[in-house]
Amino acid sequence: MPDRRLIEEWLPIAALSEECIRERRSMTALPPTYYLHVWFARRPLVASRAAILASLLPAGADREKFLWTLGIHGDPVKTKQELVRAKAHGIDLGNDPYGYTRAFQFLPPPEETLQRGTVFDPTAGGGSIPFEAVRLGTSCIANDLNPVASLLLHTTVSLPALLGWRLRERYQELSSEFQRRARPCFEGIFPPEPKDVKTVDGYLWARTVTCPYCGGLVPLSPNWRLDGEGTGVRLVPDGRRIRFEIVHRASEHSPGTVKDGTGKCPFPDCGREIPGDDIKRQAQAGQMGHQLYCVVYKKEVVVGKLKNGKPKTKVVRGFRAPRPEDDVEELVQKRLAEKMPLWQARNIVPDEIIPEGLKTMEPIRFGAQKWVDVFNPRQLYGHCTSVEVFQDMVEELKVQNGGRLTELDRAAMVYIALAIDKVLNYNAIQVRWHANRGVVAGVFDRHDFSFKWSYAEMAPTITGLGYDLSLIH
Repeated sequence: MPDRRLIEEWLPIAALSEECIRERRSMTALPPTYYLHVWFARRPLVASRAAILASLLPAGADREKFLWTLGIHGDPVKTKQELVRAKAHGIDLGNDPYGYTRAFQFLPPPEETLQRGTVFDPTAGGGSIPFEAVRLGTSCIANDLNPVASLLLHTTVSLPALLGWRLRERYQELSSEFQRRARPCFEGIFPPEPKDVKTVDGYLWARTVTCPYCGGLVPLSPNWRLDGEGTGVRLVPDGRRIRFEIVHRASEHSPGTVKDGTGKCPFPDCGREIPGDDIKRQAQAGQMGHQLYCVVYKKEVVVGKLKNGKPKTKVVRGFRAPRPEDDVEELVQKRLAEKMPLWQARNIVPDEIIPEGLKTMEPIRFGAQKWVDVFNPRQLYGHCTSVEVFQDMVEELKVQNGGRLTELDRAAMVYIALAIDKVLNYNAIQVRWHANRGVVAGVFDRHDFSFKWSYAEMAPTITGLGYDLSLIH
């Protein structure tokens, strides 16, 4: 390419920076590509589009048209400065201070100039660059050595482009069928809630060890905070076990029972420190257990009356201590025992050995030798059930088409596989309850497999979460 490109002469870095921040500012309105599957290094779409466009255009290209094609239809830098000043003086600039939608939402018409170029991306990762290349109307050759990234590349760019709305419609049909088959398998293992409870946001568990001095069962958690408003947990000794009470002032919380790997016995007649080496020894011997300490729910409450006389309601979050009916361990173990021979024969159980590495040593130190060990029994039952239903559907679809999947069915089932993966991300012993945000934070909320002293569990069949969350997105 003998002439210089625009990217070699000029890029509106400040404007691009602010648009990248706008793209990520709302965690509930991210670009659709973000919701497909977890990926650690998704590049901002607006920056990807800018890099492609500025590499294809000559140095003397119309800069105003360049900004317009990016979707920057105003002055984001000036607007940001005005927002800072307004905030300092307590001024509200309204819901639309920028005067245009976020840049990534703008789809420019294809240009003949761009269609003559080809974008090469051998390390495409989450697919932001190929995605924007297609949206700009230029051809693109992309791949990634990581098989997850390669699959995401196909589901983000290739399959929608090839199959269009037919794929969306078929996916909706098959995902509804998947839920219809899967939901009955969970009856009984998540106890019903009172009628006024709309949904359960999470089941909160603490890992447990036995105090080597008094023999008490010790639930381990660095703190017992449940939200940012003072709600938390008080530990009440009951023989050599602990029961839990929900309290609403920080001063009433029990102190944490583990710090820097060292435990603290909560029984008043003991109170000794439990060495970290002893905790690891119990974990590696398979003696570390878990104890449910809280159920987080949402319910609808009446807060007044509307003008027409009907009750005015709102949904509020609540916390409750475990009840006897929450103990379904025996039922879960029974169902696992019934299913395990079939699941092992069908290679459904994730019983591969966890490889030693920088990101995996912490769970290994605490007794997780195989991937199956990073799930509690109910989580394991849920994940294996999902895979069994998925495999059954694939085989039935093959039979319906003479022994092979149609291109459309194969593509639709790929998206269901990704959805199952997303449920798994919110159901493992590396998941935590994010007290400030009031949500279950997925395993890859951090980019590792860090051990959690206390963890959260999300029911796959809960309204608005689990399958609903992953399959809808």
